[in-house]
Amino acid sequence: MSAQPSVPTVLITGGGSGIGAGLASAFHKRGAIVIIAGKTAERLREVATRHPGMEVEVVDVGDADQVQALAARVSLRHPNLSVLINNAGIQTLMDFSQPAPIDPAVIAREIDVNFKGLILFTNAFLPLLSKQPSARLIHVGSGLGFIPLAAAPVYSATKAAVHSFTISLRRQLAGSNINVIEIIPPIVETDLHRNQGGRPPGAMKLGKFVAAAMAGIDTAKPEIRIGLAKVLGLGSRIAPGFFLNVVNKARG
Repeated sequence: MSAQPSVPTVLITGGGSGIGAGLASAFHKRGAIVIIAGKTAERLREVATRHPGMEVEVVDVGDADQVQALAARVSLRHPNLSVLINNAGIQTLMDFSQPAPIDPAVIAREIDVNFKGLILFTNAFLPLLSKQPSARLIHVGSGLGFIPLAAAPVYSATKAAVHSFTISLRRQLAGSNINVIEIIPPIVETDLHRNQGGRPPGAMKLGKFVAAAMAGIDTAKPEIRIGLAKVLGLGSRIAPGFFLNVVNKARG
């Protein structure tokens, strides 16, 4: 496989905050052409304003028509797009043991953003990525895809699904021009937890995480497990019950 272009064109979903914004900034500093996509225009523009030349695309990642339209626009404007990072994600604490049912719209939205949108973007952009000499398709998973947080059951389930889908996709695209990579974070200090009464304990600093993620991307590792995600991945195989208790006591 030929080397990745030194100045790639990169599209990042969920680029208006957190990990997405951090990765966008890191690629921008390297001189890459960076497009950040997401639903909230104001947040995207705030990030782009700090990075002259960064482009903004407003899109609902869970809407198939919007995603296809975005893919068509990007294909015309940036036919050399070589990196897609599916990062968009939301996390909602849900307690299914309560008497009242959880709003189905809240459940559906989390699945749409975290998993359905990732599949839609992958499907829409693979034809463009396949035209490049070398391309990277990067999915942002979670250590909770290995060991679930019971308080965030839908989030944890979607991240387990992302991990499974990524493995299958990597198998299907083996030998092609596309490297399929999964970044698997620990808890990172972002606003993913902004509606949960404060950041969880032990969260990794965003800058430290982004540096580790970029180093992993540079080596084209198929899985980039960072920080405690390494432990959870191992623990899910050797002592899943023990680590399930550890994760949920830490957040309980």
